[in-house]
Amino acid sequence: MKPQFDHQGITIVPVKTKRQLRKFIMFPWKIYKKDPNWVPPVISEQKKFFNKKKNPYFMHSEAQLFLAYRMGQVIGRISAHTNTRHNQFHHDRTGFIGFFECINSLRGAAALFNAAELWLKEKGCDRIWGPENFSVNHNLGLLIQGFNQPPVVEMTYNPKYYIRLFEGSGFKKIQDLYAWKTNLEDKPPKKVQDVAILARTMPGLVVRKINMKDVQKEAEKIISIYNQAWDKNWGAVPLTPEESKKMVHDLLKIANPDYLWVAEINGQTVGTAICLPNVNEQLIHLNGRLLSPRTIRMMIRHKNKFESVRVILMGVLEEFRHFGIDSLMYYMLYEQAIKDGIKWGEMSWILENNIVMNHIIASLGAERYKIYRIYERKIEV
Repeated sequence: MKPQFDHQGITIVPVKTKRQLRKFIMFPWKIYKKDPNWVPPVISEQKKFFNKKKNPYFMHSEAQLFLAYRMGQVIGRISAHTNTRHNQFHHDRTGFIGFFECINSLRGAAALFNAAELWLKEKGCDRIWGPENFSVNHNLGLLIQGFNQPPVVEMTYNPKYYIRLFEGSGFKKIQDLYAWKTNLEDKPPKKVQDVAILARTMPGLVVRKINMKDVQKEAEKIISIYNQAWDKNWGAVPLTPEESKKMVHDLLKIANPDYLWVAEINGQTVGTAICLPNVNEQLIHLNGRLLSPRTIRMMIRHKNKFESVRVILMGVLEEFRHFGIDSLMYYMLYEQAIKDGIKWGEMSWILENNIVMNHIIASLGAERYKIYRIYERKIEV
């Protein structure tokens, strides 16, 4: 695709070279340089993510990155990407956008969106969803509520004016994602404690930490639950074996084994709860330059100053959802967090139409404090 010019003097250039990729990766520093709540992404991890040889996403799907220039200066960026797995699973022709960053210019944003749409149209797509970086299994959603606090680990953040850029360019809401905050200095409600106590007495039920000496086997159990327990959720896309392996590898780099749990009934894995230390508390000070993996592991192992955690997965197979297993896992995570001096936790993200889960979380005394939005725009065929 050749550079595209619009009549407003904005040039859209597809990223093809290493130099252009570096500009793409580094552009957010221009947008957020005065924003105290922005957590800079780890530059080395970003490079790996966009490397087709290192990201298993590219084994089944395509992506094109774009830069927007005005008077020789980069003013925005965006990715356009297909997701063959999504379209096969949901029997549609959805295209996606992600990694959107732009100065406060509706013209600049429109030029980026239009370039992405043209690329997706050439790939046979009839609608755009986003932002997703690159899929529902990665970071996604535009922050629309809760700008007064930094994001927790693996959650997105953006300026408030991005809402106007999306909606002013014809994008409509398709789904909201909720983030819930719970103060761990307050005990869970008595009802939750009672349900957890009762669940403990269930014959054959064992809730345990994963066996780090057999990580591969344990990881397979967790991924199996992930693919089954969420398969009916909006936008769900099962992980490939290669994506599963990478996800586990990435999680283990920052995970504390004390917060990785599985639930079993008579030896059958029926649920999982995965909670990560909020490493953003440290990353926000590093300006994208990661400490060595060994230092990160030592920092986590010694629970060095982490005040918060994020529950990224808590799921139970459908046929076992009425036995209080989720309440028991939550309560056991709570006990571990209190032991480690954790002050608060985030549970995210939860689909707005997941009425049952949102009700359960609210019953725990949690506050819905951030909302992320997925938008849609039709592609004219």
